[in-house]
Amino acid sequence: MGNEIIVRVTVDSDKRPSNIEVLKESESPDYGEKAIKKMKTEMLAQKTTNVDAVSGASASSRAFKEAVESALKQA
Repeated sequence: MGNEIIVRVTVDSDKRPSNIEVLKESESPDYGEKAIKKMKTEMLAQKTTNVDAVSGASASSRAFKEAVESALKQA
């Protein structure tokens, strides 16, 4: 569980996430990577970063959410 996650976020005209690319991550394949995939899907479907953390992968969930929120602030 590395918790360093770098993402590229594409936004729509309302500055909501329309695509999230994970450029770098070093999470464990069992929980961390699964959490990133699940949260990415939920964020894109709901067009927000306000989604629940994945049980068993709270550190990975938090790191991914922070990475996406940081990218959105730069958009």
